[in-house]
Amino acid sequence: MFEECNKWMKFVVEATKPITPPTFATENEVVLETDAYRLRRFSEGDDSNPVLILPPQAGHHSNICDFSSENSLVGTFLNNGVKSVYALDWKSATHGRAGETLETLMVHTDRCVSHIGRKVNLVGLCQGGWQGTMYTALFRNRVNSLVLAGSPIDAHADPGKIKFACDFLPFNFFETLVTLGGGIYRGEFQLLAFKMMNPYERFFKDYYNLYMNIDDSAFLERHHRFRNWYESVNHLPGGWYLQIVDQLFIKNNLIQGKMTLLNKKIDLKNIDCPLYMIAGSKDDITTPGQVFNAGKYVSTPPERMERYLVDSGHVGLFMGRDSLKTAWPKVIEKLKTCCGNGNDELMAPI
Repeated sequence: MFEECNKWMKFVVEATKPITPPTFATENEVVLETDAYRLRRFSEGDDSNPVLILPPQAGHHSNICDFSSENSLVGTFLNNGVKSVYALDWKSATHGRAGETLETLMVHTDRCVSHIGRKVNLVGLCQGGWQGTMYTALFRNRVNSLVLAGSPIDAHADPGKIKFACDFLPFNFFETLVTLGGGIYRGEFQLLAFKMMNPYERFFKDYYNLYMNIDDSAFLERHHRFRNWYESVNHLPGGWYLQIVDQLFIKNNLIQGKMTLLNKKIDLKNIDCPLYMIAGSKDDITTPGQVFNAGKYVSTPPERMERYLVDSGHVGLFMGRDSLKTAWPKVIEKLKTCCGNGNDELMAPI
């Protein structure tokens, strides 16, 4: 009886520990900073063929690409011979940024590419994938290659849970969420939405596993590291959040060529660079078809296009050990050999 009470008390202590803000695992330098983001450089090597990782802005911290020493996409690039790795580190949106639009996001992206000073290999994770796709379609002369990992490009293919929510809920529901946030889409709303996608796992199983492993120090370390990332929310600008809900998920306008940014039509046929697509067979947020169908709308020749299906869920695509050991090294090897024009100097920022 005493042992069971002691175990229960330890569980309560661990389950209610305060959240610690997450950090990047790999040593890095902030080379550019604005009120919206930090551009981090993780290497001091040759910048002739740089990689720029675009983490998702989906309510969580950008260290999803460099979660821990064992679960790091950044580390996987560096350990597989890539000499120049950058990543965007998004800041939580303030009310002063509420009116940012997709055009603002393209300007943010371009400023980072221009700061790097070379054509880049864009690596888009989840929402970072549509960001990279839009940018490449608008400015293909600034991109060597495009990698899409768990990225919703054709949002109506193999509809997942996000598409289901957009079909089920009226658009003014999303507008109301932004209004409640004072013009921003609060990260707490997105966190609750993610939890409601798998309520049994998030509200019961996670706590059951914690209780059953309460004396396992390695489990506790992993649990708290993930919880610190998962529960530390970032807010999004309401302007481009509503644009994406309407234009991408509801109307599927990205693949239909019905989006215009910076006075330019976004035509996916403008994308002719090498294209590498990674999807998870267990991903119920961005299903494989939403990723792989991107290949149907670009001009990239088949021999410069690859598709990788990984035995993984959504988050596992970016930080899961199996994904980092199997699919990503194959992609990295392609990036190292396919792009010979990385030395070209960029024009001035847009």
